[in-house]
Amino acid sequence: MVWRGRKGSFHDRIECATREDGSSPAAAFWADLKVGDWSADPYFQSPPDENQLHNAAKLFVHLRHIGEKGYPPYQRAVNFLEDGIWEVKHDHHRIAYFDTYGDGGYEPKDKVDDRRIADPESNDDFWWYPELDPILRLTNGWAKEGPKAPPEAIELALLVREEDVEHDKP
Repeated sequence: MVWRGRKGSFHDRIECATREDGSSPAAAFWADLKVGDWSADPYFQSPPDENQLHNAAKLFVHLRHIGEKGYPPYQRAVNFLEDGIWEVKHDHHRIAYFDTYGDGGYEPKDKVDDRRIADPESNDDFWWYPELDPILRLTNGWAKEGPKAPPEAIELALLVREEDVEHDKP
């Protein structure tokens, strides 16, 4: 569990997705990043890495805001990646997520491209951000080194989502 909503929060909770084998790439990434010991980071400084500590705190603040309000704290805090997979970001650290009801069902929600079909009740600045289901699941994290998310990071996020949703089925 990364964050649990309270009365009035948009989302119920934000948690790490689970793979078929019981592992969680997001949980491993999160555990190391928040103590400044994620050694796979290409910019890693000896632990505790102050940049990782700072970025983990910022990522948590972004996630909490999404959980409480239903949209990101500012437009550049998230990116739509592919097929209902989103990333929350700060500096070069990224963590992918998707939404679910937690019952084994899943419907991808992509970025809204046409304001005319956006939810008229949505916050005007975030009309492009869809209304997500009550549970957000983190899939995996990475350090961005180029102009786009690495294809292997997106592929892993899609695979983790598939395995996690299957794990939820009764």
